[in-house]
Order: sequence, then structure tokens, then C-alpha cells
Amino acid sequence: MSHFTKLDKANIIDKDAFIKACAELGLTSVLHNAKIKDFYGQEIRVDVAIEAGKYHIALKKNSNGQYDLIADFWGIRTSCPEKLRAAIKGEITDNAIQDMILKHTTKNTIVSKYSKMGYRASVTEDADQNIQVELIKY
Repeated sequence: MSHFTKLDKANIIDKDAFIKACAELGLTSVLHNAKIKDFYGQEIRVDVAIEAGKYHIALKKNSNGQYDLIADFWGIRTSCPEKLRAAIKGEITDNAIQDMILKHTTKNTIVSKYSKMGYRASVTEDADQNIQVELIKY
């Protein structure tokens, strides 16, 4: 069954980090202040939408000033772009897609925040897809 899922505990604070994370995963078509649809045609207005096959992964600002992650993950699984599929390196599930996006968004948020504070970041990812960020003060 296809419908929107809202991850309001994603705690995304930096939409630019989200956009960069999606680009790293091969999702580069960005819309701002857009309407997105699920499989049934239900529409929702979002702050940022990233095309992920036939569907979108999106952010919508909540009352806490953070962003909720919203998508029709079933639809994304069925039309998963190849670069995202390759990045997941396993079964394409809702959780796998969410985890990959959140992991890369968190990494980009950290790098952006600390680079503004005078740190240089060295980022590595191992074969198990664990990301390590080393911060070095200038």
C-alpha cells in the first residue's frame, strides 16, 4: 500500500545538508516550496522535494523549527534510482532508504556546522557503510 510516511523524529535542522546528502546518493532534482503526490494522488505541500524515481523525498518544517522527512517510501522502493539502490548495498526497504538519507544528512550537517567554526573535516566510509568524521582545527 502506498501512502506518505512522516518521520517527525528525524531531527533534520539543515535543509542544505539534506539536499547535499541526496545529491551524494544520485538524487539531484530539487524543488522548493512544492506539492508532491503519493501513489493515490494525495498531495502535500513541502519546503524541499527531491525526485527519487517516480516519487519524492521531502522536508517540511515543523512547529519545532526542524524538518520532518516525508515520502511515499513504498513508491520510492518500487522505482528506486540506481545510484541510491547501489548505495544501500542490500535489500531496498523503507528503513534502508531512511537510514541512508539520514546518515548522509547528519554527516553533511556536522561538516557544515564545524567548518563554520574553523574546522576541517576528513570523512571516510568503511565497507559496512559506517561513516567517520574527523574534525581538525585550523
